[in-house]
Amino acid sequence: MLDEKRIEHYRRMTPEDRWRETEELMTLAWRSLLEMPEDERNRRLDLVREEHEQSDAIILDHLRNCS
Repeated sequence: MLDEKRIEHYRRMTPEDRWRETEELMTLAWRSLLEMPEDERNRRLDLVREEHEQSDAIILDHLRNCS
């Protein structure tokens, strides 16, 4: 859990600050992914794709049943 000082820091951030931090984290994530062995990288990407497809299916099912 974050301490109060860190929470307050996040509250004071501008949208630009938040976006900059988001970009830095995305860049770090991609670099880390690319440094992995190919098998592990593909395994993780496959898991993310599967989660995405499952969430899409849930949304589509909900939209079909709302009509």
